[in-house]
Amino acid sequence: MLTISVKNFGPIAEGSVDLKPLTIFVGPSNTGKSYMATAVYAVMRAVEGRPQVPYTRHLEQREMVAGYRTQWEVPAEVVESIREWVKGQDGSNWQNQDIPITAFPRRVESELTKSINQVLSWLHGDVMHQVRRSYKGNSEIVTRGSRPEDFFLALERNSPFLKAAINLTGDNKDNCEFDISRASVRSSFIEYWGHEQHRNEENYPSAYSDLFFALRISAAENVFEGLPYNSYFLPASRTGIVQSQKILASSIIRQSSLLGAQRVNIPALPGVTTEFLSDLVSLDKSLRSHHLNDQWDKAVDFIESNVLHGEIDLDESAGLPYPEIAYKTAAGQFTLEHSSAMVSELAPLILFLKYLIGPGDLLILEEPESHLHPAAQRQLARGIVRLVNAGVKVLITTHSDIIISQINNLLALRQASPELVEQGGFEAEDFLQPDQVGAYLFRYNQELGGCETVDLEIDPDTGIDEDQFASVFEAIYDESIALQRDRN
Repeated sequence: MLTISVKNFGPIAEGSVDLKPLTIFVGPSNTGKSYMATAVYAVMRAVEGRPQVPYTRHLEQREMVAGYRTQWEVPAEVVESIREWVKGQDGSNWQNQDIPITAFPRRVESELTKSINQVLSWLHGDVMHQVRRSYKGNSEIVTRGSRPEDFFLALERNSPFLKAAINLTGDNKDNCEFDISRASVRSSFIEYWGHEQHRNEENYPSAYSDLFFALRISAAENVFEGLPYNSYFLPASRTGIVQSQKILASSIIRQSSLLGAQRVNIPALPGVTTEFLSDLVSLDKSLRSHHLNDQWDKAVDFIESNVLHGEIDLDESAGLPYPEIAYKTAAGQFTLEHSSAMVSELAPLILFLKYLIGPGDLLILEEPESHLHPAAQRQLARGIVRLVNAGVKVLITTHSDIIISQINNLLALRQASPELVEQGGFEAEDFLQPDQVGAYLFRYNQELGGCETVDLEIDPDTGIDEDQFASVFEAIYDESIALQRDRN
């Protein structure tokens, strides 16, 4: 589990969150929920493209190693050391086990440690870059009245241990730590690159050099273990962005067609908005088969059927200058201009789920309740839980007591009788476990002179503490009683 902490970031004086499969930010407006979500996104965007080999990426090992070979020079003594080590091993005993880096010869361990330290240095610089590009300047990053050097962002994980302290001045690169004794490499790399290949070394002279490159990649994976493969941020302003998509798309569609599925560079807009829009206009329907499965399809279909009561897709009809977003119902097909605000709000979510996001990715969704009737909010909460159970990591910011209450009901569902589960139309995909959820209240702290985060307890029986909503309803009730008594 990764913990992300910040100080002097926007309205946040200090705050810390643990990322869970479902992470929820609640609290009054202007208390830093979006800032913390941006910090999470910056960290995750920084690790994208690093040497990871997740199950959703079908990258052949030989091609991957060839891509990294040009970045490193392997000392001859290290190659010789790994050659002798491999020849002395009985590969039949490995059985796809993880081999500790400390089990390798000292020269090999030292070289692998250097490569991991290089990855930590990259991580430090890239997180700072991602934070800066999300805003127009340092003045919009730090808490009002603070200096840029007061900004602080840290990430920490216990197993395997990882700690990185990051600021805007860039003078603390040495504050990145990783427990090399807990790192390991996959025996499958050695089996593929070394144990089987050394018998034909004359025909494959670079076998042990390539093996070491593969070990470097495998070792570096330890730094990013458990982190999302790709991250996507759907900002609260997405409705306006989607409605203006045609105007914006017309000016960048040429660039989008050249880059295919890659993100398009739109420098005039802030980082989060830029990436959201470039992802939206670069959608490629041919990518659907890469990451979706039956459980994923079922979750997406649930949201379309029970919230939208229709289907969102790309209209690629002949004659259109670029694909347009279409809303299809039993009554016909409509453009977004002739659809409700709810459709515009959820259209990018559905399209991202169909053609971009996959299991293992992170989805940051701000204010999912926007423009949704309370009944639709309930169903969307169920859809979000189904996405979590299908393998996506979800972070939401919300002001909706309805969404929180529905999630609490799904947390309690595991204790319900089979009869009640069937009567409510629930399925296995609706069940949510307490350890899957993290919830945080953002609030102003006068002593700190800014906002803080409070870890909300997930009660096994009642779910997330909802006192902040209850106090508002109680105040409205008391006011209503007072007005009624005054009239009488």
